[in-house]
Amino acid sequence: MDQSNAIELIGRCRAGDQSAVESLVRMHQMPVYRLAVSMLDDPAEADDATQDALAAAISRLDTSRGDSSFTTWLYAIALNVCRGRLRKRRARERLVKVLESLIRGSGQNETLPEQVAIRRETDMALWRAVRALDDKLREVIILRYFQELRLEDIAATVGVSERAIRDRLHRAHERMRGVLAERVDSR
Repeated sequence: MDQSNAIELIGRCRAGDQSAVESLVRMHQMPVYRLAVSMLDDPAEADDATQDALAAAISRLDTSRGDSSFTTWLYAIALNVCRGRLRKRRARERLVKVLESLIRGSGQNETLPEQVAIRRETDMALWRAVRALDDKLREVIILRYFQELRLEDIAATVGVSERAIRDRLHRAHERMRGVLAERVDSR
């Protein structure tokens, strides 16, 4: 869809046209879901995050300044929804770990359910390398290679300069090379 059609569709959404809202959601649901599942690695949670991001975007259409494309703006919202879910997940995991150690009284290093799931689901070395990255590096890799965004769109989505995005991509590539080299060496 070209920019003028997108602007018209968004205008119809702002005017309360329900069919335009449905069209906008249908058009962007799968790309937002792919972003969410890439960040969260849980299809059910990604589905919820997609719905949350789309609902938030629709409810905030009037606040969109139009500085960037709707897709870039929507990805920024989806990325923030995913970041929030990741923060909550980490907090839950820390709590579970503390509670397990208190209940068992052993303080042993228990394997978290996430670790078990990651081991089971990460057969591909490249995905393992992506997962090894910290959030800021992983999100630029996902936006660049999985969502196929241009550097300027990634910068607008994440809220930093293109130079910062180039730097993050460079650091992510270096760290991924290290993870992949370790995997090859361990065979």
